[in-house]
Amino acid sequence: MTAIDDPGATPKVSIVVPMLDERDHIVACLDGFAGQSYPLDRLEVLVIDGGSRDGSRQIVERMAEVHDWIRVIENPARKASAAFNLGVEAAKGDVVCLFSAHGVPHEDFVRRSVDALMGDDVAGVGGQYHHVGTDPVSNAIGLAMVSPFGMASPHRFATQRKDVDTISHPAYRRRALVDIGPFDETLQRNSDYELNWRLRAAGERLLFDPSIESVYRPRSSLRALGRQFWWYGRWKVRVLERHPASLRARHLVAPAATLAAVLAPLGLMGRRTRPFVVAGAAAYAAVVAVAVRRARPRSHDASPVVLAACFPVMHGCWGAGFLVSAAQDARQGGRRD
Repeated sequence: MTAIDDPGATPKVSIVVPMLDERDHIVACLDGFAGQSYPLDRLEVLVIDGGSRDGSRQIVERMAEVHDWIRVIENPARKASAAFNLGVEAAKGDVVCLFSAHGVPHEDFVRRSVDALMGDDVAGVGGQYHHVGTDPVSNAIGLAMVSPFGMASPHRFATQRKDVDTISHPAYRRRALVDIGPFDETLQRNSDYELNWRLRAAGERLLFDPSIESVYRPRSSLRALGRQFWWYGRWKVRVLERHPASLRARHLVAPAATLAAVLAPLGLMGRRTRPFVVAGAAAYAAVVAVAVRRARPRSHDASPVVLAACFPVMHGCWGAGFLVSAAQDARQGGRRD
């Protein structure tokens, strides 16, 4: 019996934090774990550095001199999936949590994650992932990320405890990660979703628990947001190649909308098709307006204009990335790693 299976035990928890040039965020992240309500002698933080050149590696090393529960591990591959694998391999805990260097845990984050794992027959748990920016632009991007219209994954906006298909800032039973095998290092993005799919396909459960809370710092510009979603869309195709059954209807909405937008000029040229194009554009604009109003940007110090722009940027870039990857695969006659 491991400590995670013993109701009277306090399991050791390993926090895996991939890092690459995170000077502006890593101190707040590590300070958040220093302030946990969970016993620090039952906690370790493994910072997996992909070759930072902005001084963040030196910052972490200085903090490690003060806190013996912080360790730095080299990540020559410079990929998040490789960082996750290195962290799981080096972890000494029965619980392994994957945490972003852009994130800050609530003071009860570790305790509540462990409680949820010990209280339910689940392989992994995750909770509310608050996207909090530092100015009106990043605040608007954060609101778009947690809007049902922006990010359709249920765990992004759920408020009730429930089983989900993927989780953010997840805490796993280490046994489950070892049993299911490593993160797929051929994937530049979406390796966490791919692993979660394999866990669920093997009969494991993933639980969303709103009492588990953490903050994530969103992108600071629409350009950065667009790049982020472009690569999400591109690598989603690779996941679907490996696991076609993981396809959900929500995954096809953005590519379909993007394709419709590309073809819209042709539709406007036809007398019969023009009304449908105009109606579709008007309907999309109306939904954006409703999403902006429901998000109440003014009460979150967020720019309503930027928030409105976020939705077409997210949908268009994700959809374009998806379509480009799918078209490349079709042209080359099959899967490309």
